[in-house]
Amino acid sequence: MSCPDLTQIYAYLDGELTAEDRLRLEEHLKACSRCRQLVADRRLFLEASSSLPQPDLPPDFSERVMAWLPPLKSPVRVWLWLAGGAYLLFSLVVAGLALGTRTALFPVCLQIFKNLYNLAADLSSLIVRLIQQAYGFIKALRILAGVLARLLANVFPSGSLGLAALVLGGVMSLALLWMLLRPTNYPTGDKK
Repeated sequence: MSCPDLTQIYAYLDGELTAEDRLRLEEHLKACSRCRQLVADRRLFLEASSSLPQPDLPPDFSERVMAWLPPLKSPVRVWLWLAGGAYLLFSLVVAGLALGTRTALFPVCLQIFKNLYNLAADLSSLIVRLIQQAYGFIKALRILAGVLARLLANVFPSGSLGLAALVLGGVMSLALLWMLLRPTNYPTGDKK
């Protein structure tokens, strides 16, 4: 027998296993010291927790706790609808292609299929480029932070280093954010 999981061990300790499963588990416990220790630990835990006093909860405790929790927002549902719609569209296109060249829908379905394929290729290329850009940006920030830390360690005494690093880091972050978000007018090369 392989080592039992925790649900089997708790069922064993609570006496909820069948006689056959109980015998099989006890045979395993004779051979496996790790499982014997696990059962002993769980038995000790159950005995200790059973001696605790039961809390006296008000009757509306569950309702008050549930009202205190924030409502569950599920943006996943929107994505599931979009994915389902895309899957349905793709299935219809494949079905149209499968009908053969004799139908009037074949050229339309073939064009849609080509466009979807090109869209997926462009989207995956864009995602790869964005990941590369993010990786480069994070790497640049790490290098900048290391240089600033060394610079601050040489300029400021160690007592005020944390405050100076915080102020300088904030200023540098705001400057970098401003540089990234400001509108830029690049020359187009048109001369009038």
